[in-house]
Amino acid sequence: MRAETKVGIFAVAGVILFGISVYMLGNISTGGEYKVNVRFSDVTGLPGKSTVKLNGVDVGKVRRIKMNGDHVLVTVGIKDGVEIYRDAAFKITTSSIIGSKFLSIAQGKPGKGILKNGDTIDGANEPSMDQMVQETLASVKQFVDSINGDGGLGEDLNATLSNVRNLSANLNELIASLKPYLENSAHDISYMTADLRDLIAKADSIVDKIDNGDGMIGALINDPEVKQNVKESFADLKETLAETKTFVGKMSRFRVFWVFDGYYNMDAEALAAQVALKVYPSNNYTYYRAGFANIGNEDDFVSDNDYMERNKLDLRLGFYNNYFDFSAGLVWGAGGAELILKPFYGHGFWERLTLQGRFTDFGRDRTINNRDFSKPNVLYGVNFEINRFIEIGAGMSDALEVNQPYIRAMIKFQDKDISSFFGLAAMASN
Repeated sequence: MRAETKVGIFAVAGVILFGISVYMLGNISTGGEYKVNVRFSDVTGLPGKSTVKLNGVDVGKVRRIKMNGDHVLVTVGIKDGVEIYRDAAFKITTSSIIGSKFLSIAQGKPGKGILKNGDTIDGANEPSMDQMVQETLASVKQFVDSINGDGGLGEDLNATLSNVRNLSANLNELIASLKPYLENSAHDISYMTADLRDLIAKADSIVDKIDNGDGMIGALINDPEVKQNVKESFADLKETLAETKTFVGKMSRFRVFWVFDGYYNMDAEALAAQVALKVYPSNNYTYYRAGFANIGNEDDFVSDNDYMERNKLDLRLGFYNNYFDFSAGLVWGAGGAELILKPFYGHGFWERLTLQGRFTDFGRDRTINNRDFSKPNVLYGVNFEINRFIEIGAGMSDALEVNQPYIRAMIKFQDKDISSFFGLAAMASN
């Protein structure tokens, strides 16, 4: 045999022996260890020799995976000195969405005892990533189908939008019909204000002459009694004209807003609309609110979890400043109050964030959609003002009874025509 052939044979044999050594060393721990058997119903994706971690720390390796009846038996090697309690939770975990799987151990309690070499324990059979992805996709598809009209949510959205369009059309017709009268009234008031100024000036001049006894009227009222009566009459006239001028100036100080607020109850899969009119007088710290909450058919509960009572009157007196907004009165059909806090006022972008709490129906004791209610209706949430017309938010409704999550969107706009009406009403009442 040639020397080159012998060298080649020895080289190949050396490579084979080196590979066998590496394979054997991969299955042999450099230190002592003890074996624990873990039963699973499914170990999809768990590789042999994968890492075993106790509370995030490497404590061993998977040594063998085999079928044992209708279960899978996973044998793990745990480093000597590492104590694992008998009620510890063994589960298959993924390091990331696309990462490899490993065996994770959540440590138990010392009072349950310590696992020993050869012990067998049941592992936690959690759903696989594939199952969770499939369930998530199915939920997303169901949600999209409901929005597209195959479920109750799509029908509720369409019905609500139709009601809002009809209401908006009716309001436009009302405002259009009243606009000519309002324009004429504003025009007449401008002329009336100018005439009042002239009249007041002339009245002042006449009173001065009468006081001095000038002219025929001055001579006529030389009688002290007549003079006194005339002076009192002119004084009353001046006071009336001054008050009228003040009322005319106040007509432009009222601010009126329409508020459209939509709530979607995620548990009940029900949509509710609120419509309100908010009137701000000139004092810059109070307002009045009147409207309806949960507009819809009173007997139309869209699901077994729908406990919203429809068509509730909402009448409130409110107080506000830069840091809070508090209102009280008939809140969603019952006595109550609402508080909106502005904890980040003066902090730029974050001052748009507000905290909301609504407390109403303190004496509630009745059955709604086959469920008994005896605690007050409490709502709390967080809102964010996108701009001065649009606001969004989320929170929990009826927190003391059913604690159902909701999301909301609110749109408001100013109505200057109705503001003029309130100005005229204020002048007439005085």
